[in-house]
Amino acid sequence: MTGRGRYLHHVRHFGKNARWYLLYSALSGFSLGFVQLLFNLYILSLGYDAAQLGILVSFPPLITMAAAVPLGILGHRVGFRRMLLIGVLLMGASLLGIALSSRFLALILFSAVRGISNTVLQVSNAPFMAENSGLQERTHLFSLQFAVRMFANFFGLLLAGVLPGLLSGAFAIDAESAMAYRLVLLMGGGLYSLAWFPLTRTTAHSSTSGRTRAPHLREMLHPPGMLLKLFLPQVVIGFGAGALVPFLNVFFKTRFGLPDATLGLLFAVQSILMGLATLTGPALATRWGKPRAVISVQLLSVPFLGILGYVPLFPLAAVGFLCRAALMNAANPLYTAFAMERVSPHQRGAASAMMQVSWQGTRALSSLTSGYLQQHSGFTFLFPITIVLYTLASGLIYTFFIRGQQQTNPDTSVIADT
Repeated sequence: MTGRGRYLHHVRHFGKNARWYLLYSALSGFSLGFVQLLFNLYILSLGYDAAQLGILVSFPPLITMAAAVPLGILGHRVGFRRMLLIGVLLMGASLLGIALSSRFLALILFSAVRGISNTVLQVSNAPFMAENSGLQERTHLFSLQFAVRMFANFFGLLLAGVLPGLLSGAFAIDAESAMAYRLVLLMGGGLYSLAWFPLTRTTAHSSTSGRTRAPHLREMLHPPGMLLKLFLPQVVIGFGAGALVPFLNVFFKTRFGLPDATLGLLFAVQSILMGLATLTGPALATRWGKPRAVISVQLLSVPFLGILGYVPLFPLAAVGFLCRAALMNAANPLYTAFAMERVSPHQRGAASAMMQVSWQGTRALSSLTSGYLQQHSGFTFLFPITIVLYTLASGLIYTFFIRGQQQTNPDTSVIADT
């Protein structure tokens, strides 16, 4: 059987819950493209500065850092399907609230709700997919789900880039005004709420529907060794990514003066390339082993990050931006799937929560610092920080999952980035 045939064979064995979850991923990925492209621009259009933007960007991940483990425990108690349903409703409400707010306190409040909903969704996604897939098709489900989300995100970003201009003509407003951005964000929040319906068609998994108690925190975290190894590389990557990645739309806007439509197209193409790169993940893991595949793509992304930051020509900076994103995200679902397999079922909530804490928590702290650095020195120091930390994270992955296990388990395979 060819590689394509094996891939399709695994996809055909997805269960009903997995198929409905893929549809949910498509709808949510499409609508979140509106927020991804325009949230930062909306906040700046309201008259707030980069430091205040940094606070708002960092707030949802700070909530994740504080709430991930308790919500992971709650997921075991009430079921990860139910958690997803709650999370989608909260996320839709938070997006609509942000779009309707202009006062800083209200924006912080709805950002907090967004952080809670994002935490609920993120600690539930991986365990839900893990319990609704077998070992043979699990890697393919994680990879395909990420790719579907990215492909849908492409269309959302593309549409978000042109909608402000269309609305400016229809309502006689400035295409880069707060009102134009607000209308597009309202559309995004409304569309996101539709993602709730595919999840209602799923059913509770038999292994969780009969659970009478949630595992205790000590039980979920024991033994801690593997959880810490999964945790630490994500901490380092989170610090590096949080300093730069959430602000790349601002970087392109301020450095090259891109109009929204061009910015939307650029980020949309990024989503397509990320989705395509993700689909190669299972093949790379089979060929090289997961740790080596992850380290390779992460290190390959570093030169492109340098091109993005230091080449003053937009075409080359765009190439650096696109290649960096595709490479750094190619192994993300492989890492998550691996983590779900390396821990016991009663640890999945804790593992998922700790990965979110490591990624989102450090990203929040880094984004908060980044806002103040941008306010005083622009992006000058941010690119070197991210380059060094990405490289260090690859070194940790090598230490934990290749060098450290070559003697005891030469077939061990793992790890991905963000």
